[in-house]
Amino acid sequence: MNKTGQLSQRFRHAIEQGQLRAGDRMPSLRKVCQDHKISITTAQRAYAELERLGLIESLPRSGFRVLARAPALSSLPAATTDGAAIRIEHLTAALAMPWGCPYINPALINTTPLNRALTRALRDYRYALAGQSHVGYEGLRRELALRYLAQGVELDGEELVITCGAMEALNLAIRAVAKLAGNAAMLALTPAFPALFDQLDQLGISVHTLATPPGQPLDLEGLERLIVQHRPAAILAMANFQHGTGLCLSETDKQALLQLAERHRLPIIEDDTYRELYFGESAPLPLKAYDRSGCVLYCASFSKSLAPGYRVGWIAAGRYRDSIVGLKLYSSLSTPLPSQLALARLLSGGQHEDMLSLLRGRLQANWLAMSQQLAAHLPAGRQHAPQGGYFLWLELPDGVDCRSRLPQAMQMGMHYAPAGLFFRDDAPGPNALRLNFSYYDPLHHRDGAAALAALLSA
Repeated sequence: MNKTGQLSQRFRHAIEQGQLRAGDRMPSLRKVCQDHKISITTAQRAYAELERLGLIESLPRSGFRVLARAPALSSLPAATTDGAAIRIEHLTAALAMPWGCPYINPALINTTPLNRALTRALRDYRYALAGQSHVGYEGLRRELALRYLAQGVELDGEELVITCGAMEALNLAIRAVAKLAGNAAMLALTPAFPALFDQLDQLGISVHTLATPPGQPLDLEGLERLIVQHRPAAILAMANFQHGTGLCLSETDKQALLQLAERHRLPIIEDDTYRELYFGESAPLPLKAYDRSGCVLYCASFSKSLAPGYRVGWIAAGRYRDSIVGLKLYSSLSTPLPSQLALARLLSGGQHEDMLSLLRGRLQANWLAMSQQLAAHLPAGRQHAPQGGYFLWLELPDGVDCRSRLPQAMQMGMHYAPAGLFFRDDAPGPNALRLNFSYYDPLHHRDGAAALAALLSA
């Protein structure tokens, strides 16, 4: 291979591997000549080849920059060439239409108020550092307790422990109840976040599951049979805006679930991560609001709403607080203080209400736009209208295998999450999937929705 081919191949590999990303400026032709000891003609020919491949573009009097493009199937992780091997970590935001991604689209969030809060909060960093506690910054714990109180949920500020995101809160809760129960088994309501299953696997804890089909009441009799049969250490539940469907348990089912757990002396580990993203007039009550015996270990965070990337979560552990505090101390010691300071100042100033209201409006608009396009191009698909969050659950006619068609969708620059990722032994048929409408752009993704519909209905 000549020098031109070698150079263009080197840059092509860097772009496909993500070392050079969309929008990055390419090295100047003069610098390329100096670094690679080649002539200006060779450098120009290599860049011309990259332009022909659609990898870079020339900017008037400003050199070259990398173009956004859907990765070729060969440049995606090896597992994505086989639909059966695809896991949730393969469904990232790297594609143009990443509708299988589990995270909220950060472009929808107005980060300016939080940035200002962080700048102002850091002025008090020295003083806050002197009084830092491994259970969390006192100012943030107080603001959280006041916020819950205003929403009709009584949480003792002393009960709260600030964690490194909701995932650490769940990890601490699982470890605490498993250790005290002496039983390495859990019972989970599904669909559930796939990372929860991975976490249980890493801890060596088996999981038994009960499916909660969209639009149907909780199967309390089936749940009790599983409790009697397996004697789990705890029940894992997402009562509000379930991951996958965006649906909530009814208030009747919430109270009945709590009564069932208390009757069998079982703790409930509640994940309430999406609670702020409601589409109604107010946030629904969590299971914790009905807890009078301290059996609910309540886990939540702002990672899906106000502050993605800040990694601030919390747990209200009820009668398990002392165990949680000990585990927190021995695992991560404490949660980074600057993030806590910023969120405490944001909550105390009240700017978060406008941020959340705007975010909920944007999410709801995206959902309606995507739903309309899917209904127009995929009339045989059954949609379950979410009550909040940013996920849409779609069921297709029997015989459609969503997982097997996912690699082809990724080659087209889009992806979705097959339903099987959110279940274990109670998995539904292969004809259901989850879509993240926070990444749906009503202005630019209409053709993408039509292409997805054509792929799924083929």
